[in-house]
Amino acid sequence: MKADVLMTALARGDRAAFEDLYRCTSKTVYHIALGIVRDRAIAEDVMQSAYLSVLRNAEKYRPGTNAAAWIARIARNEALNVYNKRKREESVDEREHPEKFGTAHPDEYGLLIDLARRILPEDEFTVLLLIAADGYKRREVGQMLDMPVATVTWKYRRALSAMKAALSEDTAKHRKKEGRT
Repeated sequence: MKADVLMTALARGDRAAFEDLYRCTSKTVYHIALGIVRDRAIAEDVMQSAYLSVLRNAEKYRPGTNAAAWIARIARNEALNVYNKRKREESVDEREHPEKFGTAHPDEYGLLIDLARRILPEDEFTVLLLIAADGYKRREVGQMLDMPVATVTWKYRRALSAMKAALSEDTAKHRKKEGRT
């Protein structure tokens, strides 16, 4: 609701509303971008492009509609454009060159995000981040991603299950390595 008020103000020319709008939507935009491009630095670039697009197209926003979903769709489109462009480029394995991906010395949260990024499909990764990290309700995620709530719930549960299995497997390997069972 707050995003709608701020976006309406921005659409009417109140540039001061942009800072608050950014503050209330930036985590979502970042996680949507990261879910698609799978690289932190590139996700930040996508965020910048998305918000520039929001500023350029603010007058096209229709007051009373879901501003967070509108911004999320812009971010998704920007990220898909970057992703499709990058598909034509040579890829580098992040496990061999973690420093290129900003994961040379990650914190535990970063490790979990990196694990999720590696093992989950794009849509499940995005759903997991929006619900678990950003705190959105499944209904809100469904609106942002143009997905039925049941599909969001299914993808979220699959993502959680895959993460639990991967973490259990990693723990078992670690114990075996240390000589414990």
